[in-house]
Amino acid sequence: MGLNMYASLLFAGFIAAFAIAPVAPEAGNILFLVVGGVGLTAMRSDALVLFRRPIIWMPLIAIALVGSAYFLAAGSAGLVGILYFAPLLCIWPLVNAAHKAEISGVVSMLAVVALCGAAGAGLMAIQDVIATGTTRSGGGIANPIHFADVALLAGFVGVLGVFAGSGRWRLLFFVSPLMAVAAVLLSGTRGAVVATVVMTVTMIVAAAAARLVSRRALVLGIGILALLCLAALQLGAGSLSGVQRVLADIGDTLINGVPTDTSTDLRLQMYLGGLRAFLSSPFIGHGPLTFTSAAGALADVPFDGVPHLHNDLADMAASAGILGLMAYLFLLVAPIMEVFSAPQAAVRAERSVVIITLVAGYFVMGLTNAMFGILTVTTLFAAICILAGVLANERPEGSPKD
Repeated sequence: MGLNMYASLLFAGFIAAFAIAPVAPEAGNILFLVVGGVGLTAMRSDALVLFRRPIIWMPLIAIALVGSAYFLAAGSAGLVGILYFAPLLCIWPLVNAAHKAEISGVVSMLAVVALCGAAGAGLMAIQDVIATGTTRSGGGIANPIHFADVALLAGFVGVLGVFAGSGRWRLLFFVSPLMAVAAVLLSGTRGAVVATVVMTVTMIVAAAAARLVSRRALVLGIGILALLCLAALQLGAGSLSGVQRVLADIGDTLINGVPTDTSTDLRLQMYLGGLRAFLSSPFIGHGPLTFTSAAGALADVPFDGVPHLHNDLADMAASAGILGLMAYLFLLVAPIMEVFSAPQAAVRAERSVVIITLVAGYFVMGLTNAMFGILTVTTLFAAICILAGVLANERPEGSPKD
């Protein structure tokens, strides 16, 4: 298999995850898994050398931990739960493809791919609202929650273009997160709205800490962002479903201590049931097939028929116990460990900022909805891991080879 074929596999995987999945998730998921499968057949014994990299061994150990817990809890039938993490098995073959292709100068191209995905999601959300008057756009594409999650992650990947480009044209890549935010607000997804704030603050603080922006530019940027938010509220952004639902939750919290809507009540029962299910089987959990029923039976207000507990920590703890929580930690830390191990110290800071921001957003969104185990957003996380592997290993243009 020639180097150009390895590069084609890599870019097909990124296009599937960051450009296609935000607007056509089923097609993006299928393409990503197919590309990963083809990449797996192209692996040779020399790919073993990559195992020492955090982005390879940490997800594999996480899958092994979850698989062990599921087997111990439910026998061989529990191993079907590993299929929920199938996209993560594409990380090694596609990082290997990047290694074989020895691609340089790839960051700008990836930023364009993500910009296309975020812009497509934003435009489809706007069209959905105009055509149907819905308050939860994205329902025709996917679950509005997952639609918002995927759009937001793709949108912040596009910020790489700001760091990689030169001149004023690089500011065009700020359109990527802005279009993603439009999709989030029109979807009415509260968790993604909160994640937007967390990701924005994380990126600003991390960029300042890494000295990627001057103090003057930081203050100016915060001022402009605040003015844009005020202008958006004056123009009617406060009437968007995403903003209204978050403001209503804040008001409920100030008055009652917690939001009192039916959706929040059910989720709180899920979290309580998940905690009690974990405490009843703390080491291996209840397996991937019965953990929700176990949690439902232990809640103060019993529930049934839910596919997950709307929280990654609750899902992993109830289904796989301590082994699952260890796996969750391994997965979240893997991309960050990878970029901090980058050999190119001169470009490590800016790439670390983007990866840290993406991981922070993924974690926050996972506090109010399942992320790992949902095919589309698990695919996005696998793509973020591959992105971290590429960023950590890519040579800046014009740099000499070892």
